[in-house]
Amino acid sequence: MTSSGPGAGARHGAAPAGPAGPGGVRPGTAPAGPAGPAGPADGAPGSARVASITDDLRAFLASATGRDELLHIPPGTALFGPAVGLDSLTGTLLLREIQRRFGVDVAGEDLNLDSLATLGTLAAFVARRARPGDGR
Repeated sequence: MTSSGPGAGARHGAAPAGPAGPGGVRPGTAPAGPAGPAGPADGAPGSARVASITDDLRAFLASATGRDELLHIPPGTALFGPAVGLDSLTGTLLLREIQRRFGVDVAGEDLNLDSLATLGTLAAFVARRARPGDGR
């Protein structure tokens, strides 16, 4: 079970605005983790690790789908939205690759699969749970 939920990690007392999409995520945003939104521009410790994992996930998605344009998708891109369009087979392959490469069982640790909302949420989830030295 995860410790984050709707509104978790809100900064400066700001309340979430607008309707939320799947997994409680407002379109075009990534849900906040325990230390706020994670991503390369975040500047928080570990943001380089998140950026590296994001790049690895992009490369895997591009390779698995044969779509080189996925090498350049932003972290806020919905994995099951039209830009990436993950299907059940590619999603399963992605989860298996994450477990093999980083030692993280996404489906076993995130029962609601909220971490699969966007590329950025998935990279942040993996970065928080991966053992040091795994991946790159």
